[in-house]
Amino acid sequence: MENAATAVRPRRIPLPAWVWSLVWLFVVLLGWQGLSHYKLVNPIFLSSPLEIVVSAYSLVKSGEFFEHLRQSAYVYVIGVVTGCIAGAILGMAMGWWRRFGDIVDPYVVFFSAMPRVALYPVFIMLMGVGNLSRILIVFIGVMFPMLFNAYVGAKQTPRHLLEVARVFGYRRHQIFVRVVFPASLPYLMAGFRNGVTLGMILVVVSEFFGAPGGLGQQIAVTAQFFQTSFMYAWVLYTSLLALVFVKLTDWLERKVLWWS
Repeated sequence: MENAATAVRPRRIPLPAWVWSLVWLFVVLLGWQGLSHYKLVNPIFLSSPLEIVVSAYSLVKSGEFFEHLRQSAYVYVIGVVTGCIAGAILGMAMGWWRRFGDIVDPYVVFFSAMPRVALYPVFIMLMGVGNLSRILIVFIGVMFPMLFNAYVGAKQTPRHLLEVARVFGYRRHQIFVRVVFPASLPYLMAGFRNGVTLGMILVVVSEFFGAPGGLGQQIAVTAQFFQTSFMYAWVLYTSLLALVFVKLTDWLERKVLWWS
């Protein structure tokens, strides 16, 4: 009887992960709003969620958000796309042509160890305060993570795949296109995912240094004048944009790596 009762007991269907994420978000925001309501936190340093939402809405309604988004998006898209392409090409070449990789590797390691943000004043002196210097910062910051992933992907192509391709009479460039590149796609997508996130951070940081506009410039200005709710609104928009880009990358990865 006991086994029969156990057998007919309905199974619990676990809640999806996104539901738990929303539950935890609601709990955190509710606690945060309570602390702000009872003046347990200093509003100069931490605004309430309600004030941040109101400020964020006013930025959209006035059109200010879209103006600064346009400036940041221009730098972000060009820097991330060109950085990922350059890093993928150079990394694949280093991993496939070992001689070339041995020659270039010391220079890659040397320049990758340089702090990207510390180079920004140099770029300003050479190219002025403009989009080009910020694009270059994003380009350099995104290129190296992509390069290292592409290098590992090309270098770790399974040997048996290369041997099978040689048995079928593939030439060296055919092996690279039909075997090495597909085998490296998971590494390339991982590097692209890192570049998407890192690119947003570098755009914001580069705009702290005298940019005429952009999301990062607005974060710096509102923080300087203690417009706390607006500062957090800009931070919120920046984080949401990064989340959207990462989710789009995940969608692209599922389409590209359909067999995984």
